[in-house]
Amino acid sequence: MKRSTLDLNRARNSGWDRESWIAIVLALFLITLAFASGYRATSDLTWGPYVDFDRDASFAQSILEGHYGEDPMYRDEVMWFTPLLFSMQAFIVKSTGMSIQVFQAQAGAFLNLLGPIAFFLMVWRLFNPLVAIVALWAQLYLLPGQEPGWAIATYSPWFLPMMFSQGLFYLMVIALHRSFRTSAWPVWLGVGAGAGVLFLAHAAPAMILVGTVAFHLIYEMVTAWRAGDRPAVLAHLKCSVASGAAFIIITLPLTWYVVGHYGLDQVNRIPTAYTYTPLSLRNWNLFLFHNASLFNLIAVIGVVGLFRGKGQISRVLMRSWILLALFFGFFGYMAVTLGVHYGIKLPTSVPTFHFYFYLKAALAIGFAHIMVLSVERIWRYLGGTRDLRKVTFRATITLGVLILVQTAIGYPTYANRSDLLLTRQRCMERMADIGATDMCYFMRDKLPWEAVVLCDEGLSIWVLMASARKTVANNASMANPYVLPAPREQARAGMFAGLAAETPGMASLLDAYDVSFLLIRTGEEEQYPERARWFPRLVHQSEGYLLYSRD
Repeated sequence: MKRSTLDLNRARNSGWDRESWIAIVLALFLITLAFASGYRATSDLTWGPYVDFDRDASFAQSILEGHYGEDPMYRDEVMWFTPLLFSMQAFIVKSTGMSIQVFQAQAGAFLNLLGPIAFFLMVWRLFNPLVAIVALWAQLYLLPGQEPGWAIATYSPWFLPMMFSQGLFYLMVIALHRSFRTSAWPVWLGVGAGAGVLFLAHAAPAMILVGTVAFHLIYEMVTAWRAGDRPAVLAHLKCSVASGAAFIIITLPLTWYVVGHYGLDQVNRIPTAYTYTPLSLRNWNLFLFHNASLFNLIAVIGVVGLFRGKGQISRVLMRSWILLALFFGFFGYMAVTLGVHYGIKLPTSVPTFHFYFYLKAALAIGFAHIMVLSVERIWRYLGGTRDLRKVTFRATITLGVLILVQTAIGYPTYANRSDLLLTRQRCMERMADIGATDMCYFMRDKLPWEAVVLCDEGLSIWVLMASARKTVANNASMANPYVLPAPREQARAGMFAGLAAETPGMASLLDAYDVSFLLIRTGEEEQYPERARWFPRLVHQSEGYLLYSRD
């Protein structure tokens, strides 16, 4: 019976033959080119492009000041965001003396290399080196298009949780590929611990991974039960307990707060309600613009092909990965839709585009699946041979040449895609606002940790948030999801009303939120004639911004 390169045995899959060395050399070449574009875009930056960076900076600063577990934006509230990345930032900044903002802006080009490296190793482990190099090529150079890096499972130099955590996910898939072959509880203890670390990095890939583990262990227990194999049932039960216990213990740095303090009750659903524009039904034309392509057609056919083959662990893992990403993405979208239009409150976790992200990664593997099979069959037909080694080598050379030619032709476009140029421009614009950066650093360095600064919504996310100093109400999309935004927004509006005109109860409102400072833009003083009464002393002035104190 004919075999494809996808069905080589384990010895072939991990062997160091000509095809393996060619795949490794090509992988190093592709990853190096991708890194070069990312490094060039970020090497001279001193501030990140998105408010996500400022949120992470605020948590990292809280660790540096000895306040891990506290909400840096809301007084008397606790931590709510996955802590792995900002803990890494705090540790490295403390060790090197580098500025948090400089590290955030420049480190992603290096640390995010874990993604493509782990992806290549994962596909090699699941299939073989030829599929791995084609999938890596697809992931790096065919997937991105003009979509932002944070929406696509590719290499991007921006140090965001979803970009870095994908590498951890791929490593855990490799671990699962081995773990599925055993019922030894210590192995599954390690799987649970690894899943816990992944959860601390980002919830979305952890949900896919934990779902895969749960389905596998439950399936094995049910199968053993039906066969009357009580020892096997007990063995898999031990695996389940060990895995679950390890996951719970490892995730305590976050769950201690969001479960223990808040009961996992997300009363502010605005952050999770965010919908990536092309995924909204009313923007279906934009979705087609990014996805209606020959590449995606081939990739979808390949993904469907991966659902065939009952006994192959690699295909079982891919099926679970794809189905869970589809389920969580669809459920999240429906939860948001039903909540907004019908007031039906379903549990939400993360914005739906995070699962679109992992479906894109699966498409790269599906594309590689079809490309390898097609080229292999062409050489079988042209060469008139069934010698698998000859066919594999010829297919490797053919695909290697195709990869080199396409990369050479497409690299200028790739290196100047919007994810690099436009995002870099955002960084430059933020860096150019020297008044904002100066004010941010002043508040971080001179104001006490418990200081509460009254400012409008715009200033709360740009200027204040990165300083890790408190405010009355942050922008709801970046605020603590376990704190109702409406009361705080109303209180903020009431305070600004009291600055504009004499208002009864102004003193008690300021005291209720322990407000001690006021941050406004230069030129806004005339809008607040009562400002001198409540905030008489100018503490700091930078280009475009004023900071006043109550005493």
